[in-house]
Amino acid sequence: MANPPTQGTETFRLKAEIIGDWIAREWMPRFPDSDRVTVWADSEVVHEDALINFDRQFALPNGYHFVSADRMLCNITPNLNQYDYRAVITARTGAFMYRFTAPDAPDMPDVEAIVVSAATDESGWMTAMANLPRAFLPIWYAFAKEVYRLALAVDPSDRVKVVGGRDDSFELTVDWDDIILPESLKNEILTDVKGFFNKGVAVYQRLKLKPFRKLLLAGVPGTGKTMMCAALAKWAIEQGYLVVYVSSSQRWRRGDGDGASFEKIDHALNIAAKSDVPTLLIVEELDIYLRPEHKALILNVLDGSESAINEKGTLLLATTNYPEAIDERVLKRPGRLDRVFIIPEARLHEDAEKLLRTYLGDLWNDTHLALVPKLIGYPGAFIREVAIYALTQLAYVDGKMLTLDLLVESYKRLKEQIDAGDDFLKRRNEVGFTSKKSVSLLGLATSNNGDYD
Repeated sequence: MANPPTQGTETFRLKAEIIGDWIAREWMPRFPDSDRVTVWADSEVVHEDALINFDRQFALPNGYHFVSADRMLCNITPNLNQYDYRAVITARTGAFMYRFTAPDAPDMPDVEAIVVSAATDESGWMTAMANLPRAFLPIWYAFAKEVYRLALAVDPSDRVKVVGGRDDSFELTVDWDDIILPESLKNEILTDVKGFFNKGVAVYQRLKLKPFRKLLLAGVPGTGKTMMCAALAKWAIEQGYLVVYVSSSQRWRRGDGDGASFEKIDHALNIAAKSDVPTLLIVEELDIYLRPEHKALILNVLDGSESAINEKGTLLLATTNYPEAIDERVLKRPGRLDRVFIIPEARLHEDAEKLLRTYLGDLWNDTHLALVPKLIGYPGAFIREVAIYALTQLAYVDGKMLTLDLLVESYKRLKEQIDAGDDFLKRRNEVGFTSKKSVSLLGLATSNNGDYD
């Protein structure tokens, strides 16, 4: 806890120097007889909602209790507040006086700690420092740990908590019955998820293992992995569980590139660890988070050796379009990923027909069965687009009946487009360029990750 950020910037260093100089100049002389130190502080220490909800009767070491955290005049950082999806003030910048007392230990002096926080970039990433008596450090550590717990604690609700996205939360509309996949596969996945939460957690605990299970859904783009995650998330919310979604749509901090930082997953696991209920954690496109510079952290977190885990159980549900891009030490090492489920294209006539019927709705008629054999082998997203394009063309002419000819024409146009795209990418690959493209559960943005040879 309370270490300086590993991805420092010039702005961060400048802010740290300014804060440290201000504390040394303005406050250290006010305590001439006190052995005081200035230390890094977690940004959660200035989390207003956590401080408001801090139990003033919470016993800290040596009989101390937290009393208050009041704003002070400070000319080096403005008074700014962040707020979350509940419209609750979270982190705040400025200078604050934290007061502690030991009412039942009259020999222990009252303590004042100075805390100064400042934003280091436009994303709101913060640095914070605290100045306090050296002898008070063990009490401060216990205090900061409890504030951190309160700051990360999230009550279960009918919304999914988002880490690293443009929005803090979102609602779900996908039901389990909306998932069109082989019933045996659907049942196997749901049984695994239910089994872990209902009985598996106790098995892990009996074996003295952290109750942390990791499932990976793998398959080509468009097979329904995102919908599967959404449906399982909705099921988990209906059980009263906490659901956390990790998004790569926003940079965690400056220098993160496209925002796919493994630290987001680590942070989400910390949120899960603070929950009083079982937690489902969703990470789409797991491969883009597994970068070489994070290798040691990745392996240890997925092993559970360096991850804080909810004793009620945390299940990580991840997806990938490119399992071959995942390091074998993650993909094939038991315990780092417990199960890999392959989400296939429509392989059976009945699956392709069910998908087409679903997307055409009331405009389905039995003549459309003639197209179904051509749809076998395509992902659900392709079949959906065939239906959408045909229905759109029908709407343009105010048509009342969707003919087989119009549906076949939609299929041909989309297939030609895909074939042309494949040919283009093949030619581009010959000069050393590939592109991965997928849409997230949030539907907030489409991410592209270019790999250059």
